[in-house]
Amino acid sequence: MKKFLLMAVMAIMTLGASAQDWYAGGQLTFGRTTDSASGVKSTQVTVLPEIGYNLSDNFAVGTVVGLSYRKAGEQEKTVFKVSPYARYTYLSTERVDLFVDGGVDLGIGRAQGHTAVEYGIGFRPGVALNLNEKFSLVAHVGFLGYQGGNRPAKRNGAPENWGLDLNSNNLMFGFYYHF
Repeated sequence: MKKFLLMAVMAIMTLGASAQDWYAGGQLTFGRTTDSASGVKSTQVTVLPEIGYNLSDNFAVGTVVGLSYRKAGEQEKTVFKVSPYARYTYLSTERVDLFVDGGVDLGIGRAQGHTAVEYGIGFRPGVALNLNEKFSLVAHVGFLGYQGGNRPAKRNGAPENWGLDLNSNNLMFGFYYHF
């Protein structure tokens, strides 16, 4: 097993030898809404730091690890999230990169005294605006895949859906610093 692990690490290092490019960044979200029908106020705060590594000009791997807090009326939910992904950049110019992330989402937290588990698998298309060699603004638009959760997660607002979701409510912005 040790030999297999050592060979895998060496293979990854060999693939990345030509493009040793780490990046770090993430997303920060704060939102407050009021449901017009019920008058229930919702607050959501999300902190999702991200780190990744470019294996080549077109392929990268990374992960997002962070916390999400949501309060809607009397219901509160805090979720620890982990989302590893593989990224394929299919168009790259000096200033703009178009890519798609394929990944898995896992979130574990507490909701109404129960363990809430959220999960998903799918693809997120995105665009990066390269401001200079070190900084990029990044946006993900939409989701293609499956998202779900156990009963406590669903009772507290976790979605249960599969398919294509391209709308402005599924727009995420972030930034990257390239090492």
